[in-house]
Amino acid sequence: MPTPNSKKLGLVFLSLLVLTESGFSDSLFLKNGREIKGDIIQNDSSGVLIEYFATPTIKDQKTFSKEEIDRIVATPADDKAFNLLGSRATPPTVLDTSFYDTLIEKKLPDFFKRFPYSRHITELREDMRSLTAERDRVNAGDRRIDGSWITAAQIAADPYQTGARISFSEVKLLTQGDDPVASLKAYELLEKNYPGSSVLPDALDLIPNQMDLLQGKINSANQNLPILAKKRQTWIDAAPSDQAKEIKAALEKDDLNAKSTIAAATKDGSKFFPVFPNSKDSLDQLQALLIAEKTRLASLRTIPMRDSINASHDASKLIDIGKFKEAQIQLDSAAKLWPANGEIPVLKLKLESAEKLAKTVASPSPSISPKPPGTR
Repeated sequence: MPTPNSKKLGLVFLSLLVLTESGFSDSLFLKNGREIKGDIIQNDSSGVLIEYFATPTIKDQKTFSKEEIDRIVATPADDKAFNLLGSRATPPTVLDTSFYDTLIEKKLPDFFKRFPYSRHITELREDMRSLTAERDRVNAGDRRIDGSWITAAQIAADPYQTGARISFSEVKLLTQGDDPVASLKAYELLEKNYPGSSVLPDALDLIPNQMDLLQGKINSANQNLPILAKKRQTWIDAAPSDQAKEIKAALEKDDLNAKSTIAAATKDGSKFFPVFPNSKDSLDQLQALLIAEKTRLASLRTIPMRDSINASHDASKLIDIGKFKEAQIQLDSAAKLWPANGEIPVLKLKLESAEKLAKTVASPSPSISPKPPGTR
């Protein structure tokens, strides 16, 4: 069950698995008392070359002479490789196979090939088995949402609400990245495909922040536009006539590419498209769209959706215990609060079926009069 955002979700998830300094597991203890943690790249008579973090984000390499070093604590190569595999724990939300593919097809096989006698082999082979089994589940249609697996059969039994939960999980994952357009597109498709789903109010709560992030990107692009335009004109003025024509043609091509990319981005039915920092028209179009959507969603947020959902949940409980009149009152209240509530038509059918069953059980069976003695 691939989704339009599967590739984007995989990239977002991988971006969250950032390797930290824990991947560096060698240490040089210098005679001056300093400890250098990193990866020893070379160790010979000329000294020890080690790669380390000079700052929290910048790596550097430095060679220390044997005279400077008091002692070396080096981690075996297989332990380093094991640490660099990162977490093999299944993430709370799995909507496609991207988490499994790299581990199963590359990382684990490479480790087995390089370190066939490592003490980690048994653990990693068990990981390979369980990861492969889980990937098979995903390929069969199962999905994992917020730590719980939903089977393909469960999805088929309630495609509307479970489909909405899956779409909402996409929205939540995408909001963890730095691409508000992707988040807004995912929300748009959720609202379009599941307008009465029980997750819609929660999804709505995530959107204002994403709109603010997009507004910041639009503002930044608009501020840089005059600078970029001035640079372009300087290049054109300074270039020979033939090169100036080529530059102009390239700029026109950029505009055409922006238009075609916008068309491709909105092909799935969503309205949002990427920020094009070189295109004034596309920035104006995106700004107008953002303002309109802010107004529309602000109005949508005034609908008491959660109150309606709570009323429908109460109705379901009342049906279960046979309080049909009270259940109907709750359903009427839910419909009045939020007419689009997708649970209402389902619960109406449930109520009708329960009432019919109750009447059938309550109806007495036709009595059969005993026959007089001697009759057949």
